[in-house]
This record gives sequence, C-alpha cells and structure tokens, in this order.
Amino acid sequence: MDENPVRERLLSVADVADYLGVSVRTVWGLRAEGNFAPGTRIGRRVVWRETVLTEWLDKATEAPGESAVYKFRSAG
Repeated sequence: MDENPVRERLLSVADVADYLGVSVRTVWGLRAEGNFAPGTRIGRRVVWRETVLTEWLDKATEAPGESAVYKFRSAG
C-alpha cells in the first residue's frame, strides 16, 4: 500500500474563478442556479475537486453558436 498517496487538489471559489477567468460572484451565481460543477462543503467553505471541475467543463463545452451554460442547463 502506498504510504504517500497523491492527494487531489481542492480548489477554493477564488481558485475556480481564476481558473475560469470569471468573477467569484459569477461562480456563486452559477452554483445558486444549479448550473455549475458540484462542490463539496467543508465547514463553511465550498471547495471543488479539480477533476470534477474539468469533467464539468468537458460536458459544458459549447458547440458553434451554443452557450456552454445554456447547454448545461438543458442537459440537467
């Protein structure tokens, strides 16, 4: 058994906003609408696993002429 397992990076809302190039307010707005990658609440903080965020991005990638957020809303 591996004594030093590699831990997945947990992203704060500021990390996520920076990663996506949007404001923290936009991240919270998308989350409140139910149109964002699922996060994990740890105490009062919400964090996102990096793999969950990238999977969400892969699913939400827009086709020509299509909004990524609209596509995600339609799929839900």
